[in-house]
Amino acid sequence: METPISNNPNFTSFQQASQPSPGPTVFTPAPSPKKLPAKNILLAGVLILVLAGVVLGFNQIRSLLTKADSGCTPSNLQEANLTPNSIEITFQTDKACLTEIAYGNSADSLFLKIPEDRAALNHRIKLSPLLPSTTYYYQILAEGKNVSTVRSFLTKMVPTPAVSPTAPPPIVAPTTAVVVTATPSAVVSPPLSGVSSPSATPATSYTQEDFIKQYGTANAAFDFDKNGVVNSADWFEYQKSHQQ
Repeated sequence: METPISNNPNFTSFQQASQPSPGPTVFTPAPSPKKLPAKNILLAGVLILVLAGVVLGFNQIRSLLTKADSGCTPSNLQEANLTPNSIEITFQTDKACLTEIAYGNSADSLFLKIPEDRAALNHRIKLSPLLPSTTYYYQILAEGKNVSTVRSFLTKMVPTPAVSPTAPPPIVAPTTAVVVTATPSAVVSPPLSGVSSPSATPATSYTQEDFIKQYGTANAAFDFDKNGVVNSADWFEYQKSHQQ
């Protein structure tokens, strides 16, 4: 008969195998991003500041240039006191500017100029002498630069003098006829052969381009007003003489 194991003095009860106790948990931190050297960060900051300064400086310079250009831009531009032979151009500028007006009979030939004698805010420039019933083109300049568009105006016509009504011819009473004996007239001999009678020399014709080439010179052939220099007045005097 077998002795039960539990009653066997030589039996050692099985003990549950002990599990190895877990050790302390070790956390491995995630790798941190590499840090840029402080030198590179400083250099990048300096570059950003320099770039911002360049952009701001360029904008300021452009703004100053824009203000300088726009300071002489005319406003309230008007043509006043128009007559057959003259006109006044009035306008204002934001700052005191020394301006001039270039004008002529064509938008492409503004070779006549009327300058101001001093800088001002309110401007009034008279163009004269002009021809009646003529279209003129003009443009305003400041410091040698165009500061306005090309504009035009038409001078007035010369008024036609009023003609008084013609009075009826007076009634003449009949008178006694008087017989007048005609005296013999002087005999006019025919001109000698080969000798021609004097005739007027035909006037020389000039064009606007001829005056442009002589403008500012002392050429007596173009100096119609005999003031010693060829200018706009000579061109207009020439036009007047050829309109008569």
